[in-house]
Amino acid sequence: MKSLYRLTLIGLFVALTSVVSGCASMQEFILWSENEQGAKFTFKDGNANSDTVYMNGVIYGNTLEDIQDLFKRHPQIKRIVMVNVPGSMDDEINLLASREIRAHGVATHIPADGMVASGGTDMFLAGVSRSIEAGAKLGVHSWSDGEKEALEYLKTHQEHDKYIEYYREIGIPTSFYWYTLNAAPASEIHWMTPQEIATFEILK
Repeated sequence: MKSLYRLTLIGLFVALTSVVSGCASMQEFILWSENEQGAKFTFKDGNANSDTVYMNGVIYGNTLEDIQDLFKRHPQIKRIVMVNVPGSMDDEINLLASREIRAHGVATHIPADGMVASGGTDMFLAGVSRSIEAGAKLGVHSWSDGEKEALEYLKTHQEHDKYIEYYREIGIPTSFYWYTLNAAPASEIHWMTPQEIATFEILK
């Protein structure tokens, strides 16, 4: 099976743009350093007893194990603040890690200066409750397997099933999945408008 991923751009690109809605182009992205590690979870002021943990970075191969270890060591965690989570390098791992968040009854939040996009948006949706501060960015686009984009596969193709099943599990309308594929190609990102966020029941 091909490795599917939802990163803000094919390759290692991270969105750094002030655009609140509409489509961001390649000119509004910078290279993400290959030496930088994947998503990290930290506590504010080093307080490991806090019920809130902060997430920064790309979801990658070790993120599932990292989240499992995080909940094992800190079962008091009730909220993940997603500060800068631009995407996923491994969609299979991303969906499994997201299910861990839902299974542990954890809420997700994006602060005013936060940016969550691509596979990060899928993870944000795992929260048992979800909140976004004014000014935060939530981005969506199509996935790619490196050869084809999602819309190049028939709607009945099995590659779509994993996402549709995931959205059903977490109570998000399956229409949201098809919306993300049409919102922007894999090489771009669409920042959701407040109306779109309300239409697809993103907040709860």
